[in-house]
Amino acid sequence: TVDVAVRGNEARLLKAAQNPKAALAADPVYEPPHAAHTDERPVVIGFGPGGMFAALALALAGLRPIVLERGLDAAARHEKVLEFWRTGTLDPASNVQFGEGGAGTFSDGKLNTGVNDPRIRWILEQFAAAGADESILWDAKPHIGTDVLLTVVQNLRKRILALGGEVRFGAQVTGLLQENGRLTGLEVREGGSVSVLPCRRAVLAIGHSARDTFEMLLQSGVPMEPKAFSMGVRIEHRQAMVNASQYGAFADRLGAADYKLNARFPDGTSAYTFCMCPGGHVVAAAS
Repeated sequence: TVDVAVRGNEARLLKAAQNPKAALAADPVYEPPHAAHTDERPVVIGFGPGGMFAALALALAGLRPIVLERGLDAAARHEKVLEFWRTGTLDPASNVQFGEGGAGTFSDGKLNTGVNDPRIRWILEQFAAAGADESILWDAKPHIGTDVLLTVVQNLRKRILALGGEVRFGAQVTGLLQENGRLTGLEVREGGSVSVLPCRRAVLAIGHSARDTFEMLLQSGVPMEPKAFSMGVRIEHRQAMVNASQYGAFADRLGAADYKLNARFPDGTSAYTFCMCPGGHVVAAAS
């Protein structure tokens, strides 16, 4: 996709071009919402991508959010993951799934999405401002890389802190306190002790691996519904074969090639490729 600035009337030029693939470029602009001043601090549960950007948006709105993350900060978590890969010794609270940056921290920081939303550009800009390569602002399939992402997520946290937010690692929400059907507080386990954090508004950004938290929410009467899912298989190709099929004679001069396929069948079902790691390494998300 190429975005072109032209002299003259864009609509008239577009009509004269008679090209069905050409369209007026929309420049989506997203501004995080503003909020009225309040001493009541919202709580964000989980510090993966969802929790991180929820906390950033709340901090930019002046609401000084408190983030509770059961895992550890990126540097300490990285050591835990390396230890698990070397020895098989697992820390159940801080691993490939849990900790600063969420599971995405160890998935090469791929930023692909099929969703069309004006907030996407804003999110990419925040990543770039936190140290990601600026190519993510124009690359069709942007990724940051796990080695860089470890620094980027820490920089995003520092920005949240500078805006008055608070991030507490090793803090797991184990219960909800309610009164007349409304949230009044959170039961939080930190180290070997459990305390109550007064709270009326909480954002659940717990990912898909916190099974114990889902069980607690169900027992607490929080309405939930099952989400549709796709069955997946892993296909491995030699990179040289993919490069040759995509680039032909130029395969030895270009970088690692990728591809994307999808098909719909008469019965309404479909099959599609979801995630690809061209030229990279497949990291097991075992816990």
